[in-house]
Amino acid sequence: LNQPQIRIKVGELPQTMRCAAAAGIVSNRLSGRASNSLLPGPTPSCGSRRSPLGWASQKSCPQVIEFSGLRRFSAMPGGCLEHYMKLKAAGEIKEDPRQEVCIKMLDDLAKQVVGYTPSMSRATKPAAQPQTQSGGGVFFGGFFGGSKPAPAPAKQPEVELKPAAGQLGLYLWGGTGTGKTFMMDMFHDKLPIDKKKRIHFHEWMIDVHDRLHKKQKGSSANRDKSADDFVEQVAEDMMREAWLLCFDEFQVTHISDAIIMKRIFSVLFERGAVVVATSNRPPEDLYLNGLNRPLFLPFIPMLNNFCKVHAIGAEVDYRMISTRDGEDDRVYICPNGPDEKKLLQHKFSKICQGSVLTGAQIEAQGRKIAVPRCAETSNVAWFTFADLCDKALGAADYLAVGDAFHTVFIADIPRLTLQERDQVRRFITLVDSLYERHTKLICTAELDPIQLFQVTEEERKTSVADEIFAWDRTVSRLVEMQSTQYLADISRSLDAEQFLGQYKLKSLTDEDFKDMWKRYDQDDSGHLDMAELRFLLEDLLEKQKGHRNVSDELFEACRDVIDSNKDGEVSFEEFQTYLEDYATVQSTMSAR
Repeated sequence: LNQPQIRIKVGELPQTMRCAAAAGIVSNRLSGRASNSLLPGPTPSCGSRRSPLGWASQKSCPQVIEFSGLRRFSAMPGGCLEHYMKLKAAGEIKEDPRQEVCIKMLDDLAKQVVGYTPSMSRATKPAAQPQTQSGGGVFFGGFFGGSKPAPAPAKQPEVELKPAAGQLGLYLWGGTGTGKTFMMDMFHDKLPIDKKKRIHFHEWMIDVHDRLHKKQKGSSANRDKSADDFVEQVAEDMMREAWLLCFDEFQVTHISDAIIMKRIFSVLFERGAVVVATSNRPPEDLYLNGLNRPLFLPFIPMLNNFCKVHAIGAEVDYRMISTRDGEDDRVYICPNGPDEKKLLQHKFSKICQGSVLTGAQIEAQGRKIAVPRCAETSNVAWFTFADLCDKALGAADYLAVGDAFHTVFIADIPRLTLQERDQVRRFITLVDSLYERHTKLICTAELDPIQLFQVTEEERKTSVADEIFAWDRTVSRLVEMQSTQYLADISRSLDAEQFLGQYKLKSLTDEDFKDMWKRYDQDDSGHLDMAELRFLLEDLLEKQKGHRNVSDELFEACRDVIDSNKDGEVSFEEFQTYLEDYATVQSTMSAR
């Protein structure tokens, strides 16, 4: 694990990549998905052919890279390292030796797993023992509705699981903003394997518990099954769907998760699953100080056995770097300090463009709902948490907010406990309503979604409050509402007036160009085809002339200006060059 720091020698790069390799002029945007990158990975050439397991080459053509003169290695063709180097050479990301160590490890893992086949079977299983009231059985007894006490079975010796050849995964941990998600997503997206899954770990655990519950309730044939049988069934189902599991934000906060971890992963690992995970803490600190932590501890050595553990240790939080003041693409902003408050205000003011309406109202079932501030140029509103959750509002009110505004700002979401049960219930309903209406939520909160609602294990065991059980869904939705796909879908659903009304077209920022690109690159291909270009021109014409009738003559005139290299498609650079000169936009829109 003591990898040398990586420094790429510019002289080793192809001539076309050398000019920009050391520029590093644009900061890494590492908090979002990498799949929508403007520089899609290349298709292998030099006689490469596609095999069932990935890219096999008849004539080797890997990119050779030297690390500080210490050693040379070959990047996997079309893989994450090759793509990372393209981004770096184009100036899309800065040089970061710590990241380069990680991306090399991920590339090595990619080369390993393309030739790996999971066993999909377990070793001979010992005879099932009756569940008891002691040990782990008490949890599953409670989880599945209880079972009658039975004599304690004879304890059977456990055989330590070891990874098969090619099965060793990777566990990357480090502070926030170090690029963990960015790198893992690049690894996932560039890996030519079908049976793979990328998911937030909290969402995955919700899915596990949901599947377990359905297995127990689904058939009378399951009545005699043990908890271990249900776990094995769920693991089998999951392995059929994907054997390469990429977990983002690997953390354990609930005892219900902690107790089941070793059981579910022992089956997955025995059947051949490969795990890649990112986390803010090392395995030894997972579920630290959690209730009944000794029940969780056996999972830690198992995780260490099946994953190489690597600490990133980056000094730079890339989420806090921007090319211009205030440019930060987060929509869920935490913690809620002075800088974060200013950032939220900056985002709102930028959309409003100096035109803010105060004292507006919307109506829901005859009731008036006050809107403290909203934009005049687009349906965007500003509330505080207290405005929406300290008052006696319900689902109908929140749905009315989602109907009236495509983007809702909420400031100052506090840490929540059962002492604020009414506010918790309203916030859950609010998130459900905005999610249902596919509304963009931009907010500041004291803590991340998982930690925002803090419930003790005693409260969790004894309370009948629905809020505790509904919170998992709220976390899942808050996570999804930050995703690239969710935000892109919203931008593509708006009409031209609402969408373009969010931007000052005469002085667009780099962040604006990236946001607008998501609307028009509808297939996420990294370029605009002619249909997507026409959609852009229709929006601009509607903004300027009030109609969308782009004639063939006008389209050809605009295409001649925008597609500067005449290759029949519009790159992001051509898109940006055209829109940043508003005089050109106006003149082409006036062409006959």
